[in-house]
Amino acid sequence: MSTTKKNTDAKRGTSSSKSGSRISRRTVALLSLTLLACICAGACWLFWEAKTTWFTRNNRFVLRSVRVVSQRDGYWNGKERKLASRIGLEPGTNLFALDYRELRLRLQDVAGIESAQVIPVLPDTVELRLVERFPRALLQYRGYPWVVDEKGYVIPRSESMGAKWNLPIIYGPSASAVNAAYRTRKPLESILPGLDLIMAVLGSGQNISIRLVQLSDPDKLVFWIRYRDQKNFRVVFPRKNRGFAFMLSALESAIIDAGRAGDDRASFDLSYKGQVVID
Repeated sequence: MSTTKKNTDAKRGTSSSKSGSRISRRTVALLSLTLLACICAGACWLFWEAKTTWFTRNNRFVLRSVRVVSQRDGYWNGKERKLASRIGLEPGTNLFALDYRELRLRLQDVAGIESAQVIPVLPDTVELRLVERFPRALLQYRGYPWVVDEKGYVIPRSESMGAKWNLPIIYGPSASAVNAAYRTRKPLESILPGLDLIMAVLGSGQNISIRLVQLSDPDKLVFWIRYRDQKNFRVVFPRKNRGFAFMLSALESAIIDAGRAGDDRASFDLSYKGQVVID
């Protein structure tokens, strides 16, 4: 009996020792995790405090100047104050507190700007690097206040780079369509055939310059050109044909042949397949 009791007491002692050891290890682990959490929180607080003290609350890094970098004849060159006001870039704002992604999106929402970068230049400058849309045509609408680039984006002529009165004129789109394209910053789809023609003429290297494109006919492109700055012609192309390079060559050949033959007529219709009709 005594031997059995001693064994039982020994087992109980061993069990109690193991239980105490487990409790001790759990306590140490919990304390370690608590200490680690405190250290991390303290480090985060120190980082935030340092960041705000050294950067976002540091008067050395407040905005004092804005620099615009655009093409040589870009409209926004030299208009730093106007553009900064347009996108909400206020003097005195800390450079580390600015949302540069949002500023870039605001810049790209300006009608005449195709793409942009916003770059902080420490300690007190923000540089706006712009690629502006180049105007390719005037829209015939109440004194021509709008121009469009080769992709059909509508731009106020008053805020357009290098816009001249000798741009080709596109006639046809409604005022509501123009205003909607400008408001939504989407291409004006209805004028794209006319723009394709204008760009083909610019890239052809021929002695032709477009004066006006009429888009009211759903099947034909009716346009007026000046040849070698000497004579004006009315020309008709099929609207669905995009082989403009070939058709422009055919047009120039027809103009030259008519001049050699003493034919003074000034209307050429190439909308008939394989034929040039002179009126």
